Amino acid sequence: MAEQENSVFISYSHKDREICDKIDSIIERQPGFQVWYDKGLLPGEVYRKRIAEAIRESAYFIILLSKTSVASDWVLDEVEYAKKLCKRILPIWLEDVEIPDDLDMILQRFHSLFWHLRSSDEQFEESLMSMFGVTEKKPVGQALVGFGNEYSAKVNARMRELLVRESENRFSEIYKPENAVLLGEAYLTGGPCSVDRDKARHYFRAADYFGSPDGEFYLLRMKLEDRVSQIWDDPDETFTRPVVNLIRDLAGEGCIPAMLYMGNLCWYGRFGVAENRVRSASYYEECARRGNARAQYVMSSNYYYGEGVQVDYELAKMYANLALEQKYIYAWRRWGKFFRDGKAVEQDYVRARECYEKGAQVGDYNCYNKIGDMLYHGWGCEADPAQAVRYFEKGEQAPEFSQRYSLQRAKSALGRAYEFGRGVERDLAVAAQKYYEGYEAGSLECRDSYLRCSRQLQGDAEKNRS
Repeated sequence: MAEQENSVFISYSHKDREICDKIDSIIERQPGFQVWYDKGLLPGEVYRKRIAEAIRESAYFIILLSKTSVASDWVLDEVEYAKKLCKRILPIWLEDVEIPDDLDMILQRFHSLFWHLRSSDEQFEESLMSMFGVTEKKPVGQALVGFGNEYSAKVNARMRELLVRESENRFSEIYKPENAVLLGEAYLTGGPCSVDRDKARHYFRAADYFGSPDGEFYLLRMKLEDRVSQIWDDPDETFTRPVVNLIRDLAGEGCIPAMLYMGNLCWYGRFGVAENRVRSASYYEECARRGNARAQYVMSSNYYYGEGVQVDYELAKMYANLALEQKYIYAWRRWGKFFRDGKAVEQDYVRARECYEKGAQVGDYNCYNKIGDMLYHGWGCEADPAQAVRYFEKGEQAPEFSQRYSLQRAKSALGRAYEFGRGVERDLAVAAQKYYEGYEAGSLECRDSYLRCSRQLQGDAEKNRS
């Protein structure tokens, strides 16, 4: 049986049937969605065969986690089968429960929702449907590559110029392949304008039509992203493998965006590409030697930490300087790291903070977090947790689309401050909220912290009731 678009399979324990029915009603209120669970079994059907067919036909697989469901071999069989078929798995926690290691190994990479901690049914419905792409809040594929608005000042300025040319209908200029690619990147990343994937695809198609390898690459990248709705998703390799092979061929032919992309896939081990830091560094280094500012920044980090290359502080500083010369948005952060750690240069906390402040001024929100860290821990100054929290709150304003990591770090730091009452009055509910927001932005570390806080809140509530 072929997979049916917008079809959902729910795996659950019969003791949780009432909640399962509620979630079913939420989903089926959306036009075009249909739900299957064992209410659909007809008398006389072979249960296991029919369930297997239903999972194969479904695009999404929901597992309701409770004390009874996690102890069910039947439920484990269903989720293992769904994983084998590369279904989009969505765990929904009905209560705070320890899950077995074999089930945890499958579910830990998937984004979860928490029924028992919902603030309202309406809020839960919004969160649930956003997982199915029924929302305008989070564009599909936004975290697939993680590049965001990471261009040099010169490239950003050129993008803005081309957006003006577009508004003036100067089509003969904007459809030149190199210009069409830049406009497509602008609309894809949402740097100097709002994200508009349809416009991005239009300009990449034009660039590809006129023979640009970059245009061809971006069309392939978007083809992958269109099949990925969550940070942790990996579509079936029968789909991804030929697309990635085409991107690899473009990288081999010297297409810089394709090389950067392959460097990223090799770094994280995505879409059937084996994790290989040496191979990743080789892609980035080739781009860095060709003058790409992002690759120069990455190689500065690689040489500093010894990721895929031998530690070499002189090359780390060289590439940081080259990225800084191009006014690459994150280059000041690298120099702040050098001065803070005192490895590549003599340790100087004053200069470290100066670098972080310059980075924040040019739009690197993670530099606010770095200053907050210095104040929180008293690195080079007297510890001032209250002032640190104010900097973390600035880091919290990071644009989710282009500086997701900065947002994750700020949410984690604020959650920690509220959880332990450093710099702010201790408030576990606020801490849990901050951690949850960090988890929604893609931080698995925040997920674990959120669960820890929620367990403590639930325990406190039970004590108060008794």
